[in-house]
Amino acid sequence: MSLPKPKPSELQRRLRAAYPDARCALDHGDPFQLVVATILSAQCTDARVNLTTPALFARFPDAASLAEAPLEELEGLIRSTGFYHNKAKNLIGLGQALRARHGGVVPSDPAALGALPGVGQKTANVVLANAFGVPALAVDTHIFRVARRLGLSKAATPEKVEADLCRLFAREDWIELHHQLIFHGRRVCDARRPDCGACTLLDLCPTGLGKVKDPHLGVKLQAPAPGLPASAINPPPPTSSGTLRIVSLVPSVTELLAQWGLAAQLVGRTRYCIEPRWIRNSVPTVGGTKDPDLGRIRDLAPDLVILERDENPKAVAEALTALGLPWLALEIRSVKDGAAALRELGARVGMAEAAESRAKALEASLRGRRRRGPRTLTLIWKEPWMSAGPDTYVGDLLRQGGLTPIGPDRYPVLSEADLQGLAPELILLPSEPYRFNHRHQAELQKRFPEAEVRLVDGRALTWYLSRTEEGLELVRSL
Repeated sequence: MSLPKPKPSELQRRLRAAYPDARCALDHGDPFQLVVATILSAQCTDARVNLTTPALFARFPDAASLAEAPLEELEGLIRSTGFYHNKAKNLIGLGQALRARHGGVVPSDPAALGALPGVGQKTANVVLANAFGVPALAVDTHIFRVARRLGLSKAATPEKVEADLCRLFAREDWIELHHQLIFHGRRVCDARRPDCGACTLLDLCPTGLGKVKDPHLGVKLQAPAPGLPASAINPPPPTSSGTLRIVSLVPSVTELLAQWGLAAQLVGRTRYCIEPRWIRNSVPTVGGTKDPDLGRIRDLAPDLVILERDENPKAVAEALTALGLPWLALEIRSVKDGAAALRELGARVGMAEAAESRAKALEASLRGRRRRGPRTLTLIWKEPWMSAGPDTYVGDLLRQGGLTPIGPDRYPVLSEADLQGLAPELILLPSEPYRFNHRHQAELQKRFPEAEVRLVDGRALTWYLSRTEEGLELVRSL
């Protein structure tokens, strides 16, 4: 049964009474300072931005000076806001675009503003509303969470939530509503522990009343009793084997945690974390491995986010640090690295004994003399051709299994001439990340008649930790 949405007029009446001081939390003196501060606020708190901008604006007070900013100096000034490499490039591009197209002045035209480097829909809306008084309703992580909890929107993206809110509320109320919902999200409707007992909107909120599951925590909140603190009303969802809430950004680690019996502690995974299959219906996704939704991760309030240095960009770790979220980055470029990673991960998640047992068994399986097998090229992509080089986990797995990995190090792009020049004796076509099939096998076999071309299980070959033993068995059978 669908529940009626709260009446917009009553909801806003209460928000006005609760937050008469609602305003833009980013310190700024003009439109230029606001657009810069808003760009910096991506995946960063407003408080941190406000600590950063005084020194930044003292050094680069306008578009002309920002356009000429030395990249390394600018990165140093904004490092604490996270994603500082991309943000610095965008800010320099912003200064150059403002100088070249708009005489150094931030435009009030929505289309012109949205065309500036680093300015997306949310940033444009913030600047339009707060610098120029143009009705706009930017949806940040707080508004996204509060609107969905209140039942004002069921949409899964900020853009669609914005559209729903704009349909419900009068245009002249958008700017005020934006600030009120942010204040409510920060002061009462916390991501992890919403203080429903102190909420002025409780009787309008289907989530707070426990009628529907919290769309962010994935559980029904307990109806508040008078006088109870927020922590007693809505503690974090309990786990079966401890209190650690884990987000895994690594598919094979997700599978390993399930193998260790820790699936109940997983509160988030990437869309590529699909094993074991049943986990797809029980653990929410947080985007991809290269571009996870950091706002979503923050809302899940994890105690630990697990990354791998090749799998996940460094910028993700930097952003997690800026958000104050603890993370563990594994580095696995060899099978022996995998044994060390098992121990490191096991110690962090309370599975040291199981990890030690598996690591010892893995190390024991590597002992003994290895044959020097055929020159083996492992292709991982097509158009362009890419391979897994000898210094990768896949390369070492081949070595440990008695094959001879060839090709440039890491994950190079290979030309047709490169392929011919490598003169492989065995070509492996894994089923992922690229979905090689029998047609590709036939094409390559025709081009390399002296080589053997084999289709192999990509997960066995590339999923370290959870499938290393399976991978060794596969390679040794070739």
